[in-house]
Amino acid sequence: MITETFTRVFVDPGALDRTIAFYTALLTGRVTMRFAYPDAGLELAAVSSDRLSVLIIAGTPERRRPFEATRLTIKVARLEPVVAVLADAGCTQLAPVRKTPVGRKTRFRHPDGMVVEYVDHEPAVAAGRA
Repeated sequence: MITETFTRVFVDPGALDRTIAFYTALLTGRVTMRFAYPDAGLELAAVSSDRLSVLIIAGTPERRRPFEATRLTIKVARLEPVVAVLADAGCTQLAPVRKTPVGRKTRFRHPDGMVVEYVDHEPAVAAGRA
C-alpha cells in the first residue's frame, strides 16, 4: 500500500537548489521529482534514498504556512484503499481528495494528532517531473 514516506523540509525559494544538493549528498540519494505548484505559490522537490526520503517545499513564509502543520507525506499506490483504512481506524480526513500537478492528495489527522498528507502519483506525469 505505502510506496514511499517523506519527511518534509520547508525553505525559502532561493534555498531550494542548495537544499536539494545538501540532501542528495547527505543521503546519497537522487532527485525523484521536482515541480512547480502554481496554485499554492510553491515549488517542490523530492530527494529519495533507500533509508530516507525528503520532500522539500520552497516558498515564501506566507505561502508555506498552510502546509507546515503537516509532518509527513506518504506516497501510496492508490488513495481509495488507504482512505478506507484510515477512516476505519478513526482518523479524521482534513481535506478531500483533490488533484495536484503530479497526481492526487488528501490529508488526515491520525488518532495521536499527527497530520499526514497522503498522495498518489500518475506514473507518466511524476516520471516527467524529476
